[in-house]
Amino acid sequence: MMKNNFLKIIKCFLLVGIVILALLVRKKNYAEIPIPGQSVDEYSYSWVGLSLIESGMPVGISGIEGYKHSLPRYVNVDRFFQTVSSGDPLIINYPWMDHPPLLGLITGGYAYLSGVRVFEDTTSYIIRKPIIIISTISVALLTIYCWINFGFLTAMIGGLIYATTPLVVLSGRMIQAENAIIPSLLACMIFTSLYIKRKKDVWLFMVALVAGVATLFKLTGVVCHLFVLFALLGNLKKSKNSFWNDFGFFLAISLPISFLFVIYGSIYGLPNFKNILFSNYNRFYGIGPNVLIELIRNQRLTQHKFLPEISIISGWLVFLGLLIKKPKNFGLKLTMWGIFSYLIIYIFFGSQPYGWYSFPFWPLLIIILAKFLSDGIEKGKNLMAVFFVSILIVGANISRVMGIFEFQVYANWWRILVSTVFFLLILSSFCKQKKVFVFRILLLMIMAVIIYTNLVYLRSINIDYWWQNIS
Repeated sequence: MMKNNFLKIIKCFLLVGIVILALLVRKKNYAEIPIPGQSVDEYSYSWVGLSLIESGMPVGISGIEGYKHSLPRYVNVDRFFQTVSSGDPLIINYPWMDHPPLLGLITGGYAYLSGVRVFEDTTSYIIRKPIIIISTISVALLTIYCWINFGFLTAMIGGLIYATTPLVVLSGRMIQAENAIIPSLLACMIFTSLYIKRKKDVWLFMVALVAGVATLFKLTGVVCHLFVLFALLGNLKKSKNSFWNDFGFFLAISLPISFLFVIYGSIYGLPNFKNILFSNYNRFYGIGPNVLIELIRNQRLTQHKFLPEISIISGWLVFLGLLIKKPKNFGLKLTMWGIFSYLIIYIFFGSQPYGWYSFPFWPLLIIILAKFLSDGIEKGKNLMAVFFVSILIVGANISRVMGIFEFQVYANWWRILVSTVFFLLILSSFCKQKKVFVFRILLLMIMAVIIYTNLVYLRSINIDYWWQNIS
């Protein structure tokens, strides 16, 4: 008994260590990378919160029609007009109601508590601090979800990959509502899995509470409602009455919270609120196969900046394989319902042009990738596929850390190493007792290289690298 408790304490310390690592890598150069002003939404959210606290009138930047009050202003925060601006003034709108105000209240509220009173002082050094905490919480929630549903090894692998993957780290520094929707969805998944397993109403209440709050960050937070619907339908075992009781209880708590946005908007005039809300539907809408191809092939960090990430692409490959295989594992089913739920939202809202719209896919893809890798280590499942995916990630990481041309000196050593590992796997397949052990050692070594190269690459990204190498 004491030994088991000691092991649990050690495991908890290791997972806490992952969260601390996630915080450290997100904090390093957070005010510089991504370059402030690559998305003016970061300032707009904070200005909305700050102006609400200061004057009770939400003021921000909007690119949509429908606003009666628009003012051109040169708000030169973070030397915006010397770095990324075309020189045109920013169009300030009020009352700003593009999205619910909760994220703005968090970042703008933090700025206010830090002594900021004017828009020019809302520097990235100040306003990005809360979003770093939020994205670090997402790492903690992902590890908890994996531990509850798949076990400790999957939690370690998923947590380390999500904590250190460069694309995820850089995106986690941006003030975008999607970075608040991610922990909301992960929390919903945790509470839903606990409710289905234990059937205690407190967990369903927590699901409803989080789902309602998610929509106050952005309307796409309704993904939590879709996820709960699919999860409850997918676990319908006894009667339809049980489903309607559960879903009715969920809606009775979540919808009034979501409705707070309507109340908030009506304070500034219901016709004006409706006009702005429906103007959102006039935004650019991507449709057709190209939307999905773009989503899988290209990993956008901002609207115009790409940072290809093989871990994310590998997650999509595993997801496509699971669609064919139809897994029976409860945790995998929940994760796939999460992906399907957000895919519906993604397509419905036409999210093709903006990088941050795809952010919520990434933790879910890394969860199923971590499960895929841990199954190879613990159970010897799909050994060749796991080996292929692992080498794919390592190779991509090494090439970007070292550079393609610089790597050529070591190309033959790489071929020999990969061939040797492959040969060892073939040999181990004839000795079933040693197969899992040999592969476990090899894959753990590969995992260590993946995390190490992630950290090395992150350390190399500075302002010069951003402009020269991130297209």
